[in-house]
Amino acid sequence: MKPRNMYRIIIGALMIVSGLVLALASQGEAIAGTIMLCAGLAFLITGIIRHRKYGDDPESDERSKRIGAYGLSYAWLTGLFFMTALFWLDYTGLLMLTTQNALALSVVVLALSAVVYQAWLFRKGDVD
Repeated sequence: MKPRNMYRIIIGALMIVSGLVLALASQGEAIAGTIMLCAGLAFLITGIIRHRKYGDDPESDERSKRIGAYGLSYAWLTGLFFMTALFWLDYTGLLMLTTQNALALSVVVLALSAVVYQAWLFRKGDVD
């Protein structure tokens, strides 16, 4: 097992235990314990999945790094165009959004477009 995955599993287990202790020790207000529990589960699951998927093999190569970089670049440009469109829609009065809604939409567009572009480039095989 790679040390990185071992550390993820150990940190995850420790955070889960400390989150449970915090949640049980607090009288009614268990937000810190809940946050620790969720973060610990994320660490633990990530460590286990990465160990099962990759084992001792390398997790990435030049091709996958290049695809990831191109996918994020395309997502950044998509987000920039989306935010520019939101600005012009607001400026012309066609679509009036609150700041919170505009930021939420921008985050969703950035995250989803990154996933879509990377999946598309991986299916395509390589970046030309």
